[in-house]
Amino acid sequence: MNRPAATALEPRELLLERRIERIERVVAARSRSLSIVLEGIHDPHNLAAILRTAEGLGLQDVHVVEAASGFRPNAAVTQGADKWLTLHRHADARAATQALHDTGHAVYASLCSGDAVPLHEIPFERKIALVFGNEHDGVTSAMAEAADARFHIPMAGFTQSFNVSVAAAIALWAAVDARRRLGLTGDLAPEDRQRLTSDFCARAVKQAKRLGLR
Repeated sequence: MNRPAATALEPRELLLERRIERIERVVAARSRSLSIVLEGIHDPHNLAAILRTAEGLGLQDVHVVEAASGFRPNAAVTQGADKWLTLHRHADARAATQALHDTGHAVYASLCSGDAVPLHEIPFERKIALVFGNEHDGVTSAMAEAADARFHIPMAGFTQSFNVSVAAAIALWAAVDARRRLGLTGDLAPEDRQRLTSDFCARAVKQAKRLGLR
């Protein structure tokens, strides 16, 4: 006797209502107008800390130009934050900046140079991508040239630089705060919000891969 084929379950059907509501709140606050670029950062703890900060502050897109050692954020530090982010990998600085220009972003590279503007002077009312470079050498000359502008975080002490994960946290918080005051929190188009909600529901389901939901 032929049995009827099993009906595939939708991810939402496997989640509690309060979990779905939490996902919808997170997606409603998500931003794709503010992005971050990580160029040549090699320390797994720094990578993980930046990803965790980016996710916690509501960013969705992280662009990566890998270091020679690869891209391996420390899982104990990310605490799973990276699974909610969209990672874009690029071969080099020019490819990364071109991809961002194609989506209308102005690219600002973190660099203490004479023409670098203070962080608070960046026009966060428009689409912006902030670039952070290698722990020892900073952004490459190729990235500095490809970027639209350079920025720095004003400092008042004898210390002349922050650890890259700290610098990223300060810059991203300032950017998100500036955008919040401009009423720009959450900027996904309705169809993008719907897609991301469905994707997050699938990611939230335990054993999603085994159930064919991812």
